[in-house]
Amino acid sequence: MKYKLLLLLFGAVSLCAQSNESFSFGGQSRSYIRYTPKDYKPGMKLPLVFVLHGFTQNASSIMGYSGFNSLADSNNFFVVYANGVSNAWNTNSGFPGGSTADDVGFISAIIDTMQQRFGIDTKRVYSCGFSAGGFMSHRLACELGNRIAAIAAVSGTMSDAAFKACKPSRAIPVMQIHGTSDLVVSYGGGISNISVDNTLKFWTGQNQCASGFKTVSLPDKVSEGSTVDRIEYSPCNSGTEVVHLKVNSGGHTWPGSSGSGVGNTNMDINASSEIWKFFNRFTLDGSLSSLSSISKPQMSVYPNPVSDELFIEFKSEVMTFELSVLSLDGRVIYTRNSDDHQLTIQTQFLNTGVYLLRIKGIWGQSDQLFIKL
Repeated sequence: MKYKLLLLLFGAVSLCAQSNESFSFGGQSRSYIRYTPKDYKPGMKLPLVFVLHGFTQNASSIMGYSGFNSLADSNNFFVVYANGVSNAWNTNSGFPGGSTADDVGFISAIIDTMQQRFGIDTKRVYSCGFSAGGFMSHRLACELGNRIAAIAAVSGTMSDAAFKACKPSRAIPVMQIHGTSDLVVSYGGGISNISVDNTLKFWTGQNQCASGFKTVSLPDKVSEGSTVDRIEYSPCNSGTEVVHLKVNSGGHTWPGSSGSGVGNTNMDINASSEIWKFFNRFTLDGSLSSLSSISKPQMSVYPNPVSDELFIEFKSEVMTFELSVLSLDGRVIYTRNSDDHQLTIQTQFLNTGVYLLRIKGIWGQSDQLFIKL
């Protein structure tokens, strides 16, 4: 479909970190905010992440509470915060105030524009969103699977009409983050949405995931009245996965960010970090990008020798890993799952001696000896 670029601030090769962009599409002026990571250099083929706002919100508001700009700087990817018409997306829901614009075509046109201007990595284009933006991301997976490598939805599932019409062109990785006490987009389904369980059932069926799933209860770091279970469905067809972060007693909010919605906000996880770590594992052809592009993270373990507290610090954000302390004869003395880039182990339970600290993640395994005084 033809579209005409109307406004490109600072010219066609603008490297401004944050830029308001617009072009004519479908007879309307459509706009978005484009964020360029600080270390971008012309010629780099970087991933692109769409972050879509909720109903009545806009690009600026979700840019503020999602914190994706900081993630883009530390992980080197572009972010596009697109604006829906009249602060709404065409999620095929039919509810009053919903948009009827060709939003799937609009997103595809932005991908074309980003490719022409910046030469993005077209195998690594992703979409996530909050509430209606989550509904829209599911619709993109249904209708634009040839261009979107993976999607994530926060507090958004699919409308009944979108669900019935969904015919994905391929298996696609999906992350669903949803509070069980969401009073806006009900976890159990409602008038305007299918349930989270049916959403997961659809994508696990579409991706031909193996029967069964793995559930891990994440650490309850902050006492705000909610906890998170990570539920993983894998292996699935073409190396894809379906992951559900079930926020027990969580509301219609963006975890890790206060003031993003309605109800209880979980602060044990950061939804944006979880989404990027998920996206960073997949390419358009469904392969795990982690096998080729995610290197073993650099970490510091100190003090060594240790008396009461052992500190582990990663130089960057990390995906979920398993940390274990082993005796030299191979006995596991202590273990925990975490995704913190800084954590502390109280070592009073260890006797004087030499121990092995083992950290296992998707990048592989890291071992380090330490001495307990």
